[in-house]
Amino acid sequence: MSLDRETILSIVQTSLRELGEDLNKADLLSTDEKTRLFGSRSALDSMNLVNLIADIEERLSEDYDIDITLANPSAMSRTHSPFRKVGSCVDYILELTTKEV
Repeated sequence: MSLDRETILSIVQTSLRELGEDLNKADLLSTDEKTRLFGSRSALDSMNLVNLIADIEERLSEDYDIDITLANPSAMSRTHSPFRKVGSCVDYILELTTKEV
């Protein structure tokens, strides 16, 4: 199954909103494509980012029967991390899910 960009964006934002509720971080309750996921201006620390990635992978698997690993060697070897912002994360997930089809 191939997902469109809006669906992937919704998955990422839902995961962020739920994480924000759990961590009591208002910055994560309302996000857009420019919201930072990693780095000095992010509301997430490294463990929160790992939890976010795991949650997204789980949602993709359970809801769409798409089994991918987001934190793979390809992601880690890129010049610009796909996890820097919501938009780049969505683009990366779209790239991976398109390859899976």
